[in-house]
Order: sequence, then structure tokens, then C-alpha cells
Amino acid sequence: MTASYSYDAAEKGFLSHLATRLRQARLRGRVPGFDWSNRFAHWALRIPLGGLLLYYGLQKVPDAFVAPGSYGVPAVLFVLAALAELLGPVALFIGGVIETWRPKNGMVRLAGDILTRGGAFAGVAAVAGVILFFYWGTLTIADLQVMALGLSLFLLLRGNFYGRAAKSTA
Repeated sequence: MTASYSYDAAEKGFLSHLATRLRQARLRGRVPGFDWSNRFAHWALRIPLGGLLLYYGLQKVPDAFVAPGSYGVPAVLFVLAALAELLGPVALFIGGVIETWRPKNGMVRLAGDILTRGGAFAGVAAVAGVILFFYWGTLTIADLQVMALGLSLFLLLRGNFYGRAAKSTA
């Protein structure tokens, strides 16, 4: 029995056609089939970071009113860290809702970006303070704090504008 299909080098195969379509989609700034991930993927960063900061902030609330200086940190910094760890996740979550909703009004989108960057700044300030006061010199046990610092820095630097297609000048 012989094969009835012959190979023609000039004919485009399925994989070549698929590669061409993906290349064209990348040039347009859109990869087909992944529109949903562009809209919801930021929650994979916001939820763990916000939950971690909220957990740390709720642990500080009783001590912030009773004995804020008991940890060897100035009382003002301790209360500010507790507020940052409580209000930062709220700002991150509200900014995330605005990013997911993607309103047409530019001022609302800007407010969402500012809330995201503000919440991330609160996270950077609080976590960097914890690392400096409690874990400096023993960073091997501060792995969770270093991860939270990295996530906060990412959201601070990128805000709500990650995942957007780059505008080509050509």
C-alpha cells in the first residue's frame, strides 16, 4: 500500500499557517484566545499580596493601641505600618476592581491606577520596614517578606497598565 499524500514544499502546512497568524497577532498586540487572561491575571498578584498584608496588619492592630513601642520600633512607625498594612490591600483591591471593569472614563481608570500604586507603595513601605528592623542580616528567614516586597514593587512600578499592548511607531 502506498501513501496517497505527497509533500509539496510550496504548500503551507498547518503549523506554518498557525505561526503566521500568531506572528500577525503579536504585531497587532493581541494573541488570539487569551483576552480573558489579560483582564483577570492581575488578581493572581493582588489577592496573595493583599491577603498577606491584611494578615500582618490585623496582627498589629491590638498592639498598636495597647503597646506600640513594645517591639523596639518607634511607636509612630509601628502605627503607620499597621495602617499601611490595613489600608494598602483595600486600595489594591479597589484598583483591581477598576482594572477588571475597565471603564471608558479616563479619570476613573487613572484613579484605579493611583489606588493600585498607592496600595503597593504602602506595601513596599511596610514590608521594607519589617525587613530592615527585624530581618536585616538574616534574610534567609525573610523569604515571605522578600516575596511580598517584590510583588509590591512590581505593582508600584507598573500600576494598572501591565498587559497592555505596546504601541508600535512603525
